[in-house]
Amino acid sequence: MQIPSVSEDKCGFGDLALDTSSREVVCGLRRIPVKAKSFRILELLVRHADQVVSRQTIFLNVWGYHFDPGTKVLQVQLSYLRRVLAAMGCALKIDTHRGQGLRLRIFS
Repeated sequence: MQIPSVSEDKCGFGDLALDTSSREVVCGLRRIPVKAKSFRILELLVRHADQVVSRQTIFLNVWGYHFDPGTKVLQVQLSYLRRVLAAMGCALKIDTHRGQGLRLRIFS
């Protein structure tokens, strides 16, 4: 298991690095700016890499309110993030653990 690297304005896990001041996602030599909410989700997952993060925790930290089981806003953001990571050729995957939450992990 790899330990995430964390500082005040930068964090990373595996081949992924995040710059919180510019909201850029870097994988290898590719640098992509992402939308604010998507960046905050990815940052939360990176800071808790290889751990399951509950949907309630994500909603509280990103949107600032309690989980609404009827909303699909998180699924839309996750779909976007998964496409960004795949397009960058990043060796990370966001897993869904049904009834528990999400986990960012390195895949081979």
